[in-house]
Amino acid sequence: MDKKRVVKLAKIAVVVLLVFSVSGYYLYQHAVEYGLAKPALLLKVSMNLTSKGTPMVNNVTFEQSSVPFFYKRVDSVPDFPEIDANARINTINAAPASYWASQHVKFDEEGVYTLRLFFRDGSEPKQGDLLIMPIRVVSRTGTVAYKTTAFWQWE
Repeated sequence: MDKKRVVKLAKIAVVVLLVFSVSGYYLYQHAVEYGLAKPALLLKVSMNLTSKGTPMVNNVTFEQSSVPFFYKRVDSVPDFPEIDANARINTINAAPASYWASQHVKFDEEGVYTLRLFFRDGSEPKQGDLLIMPIRVVSRTGTVAYKTTAFWQWE
């Protein structure tokens, strides 16, 4: 093969890779609009200790986000002691719309813990849906030490 042909093929390969990179970046940025992303909800749970030394949730903040459609969405593996949550849509008696999210906690320390809820296929929230999220603090033995419920209206 002559040198001119190799240079020409290299230039074509670079252009093709550049086009794929730009289009991939564009699709990643606009994945929700094209149905290529799944909704997710980020919870930041602030936990403190009562005067008796037991844990208590005192604040929860929410942030809507999304993940690529091919992201592995499953229940978290229990790692006691932990803080965990899931979401139900519009009624507490509904089947869970999300997978369980959990994070290992220091049972005798205060802190802020981040949980990311991933929704099951077909159970994604729509604008205006009320998400009801039972949040539990589970001890080393697997018993629920504290339980509260948080609410979020999907935007």
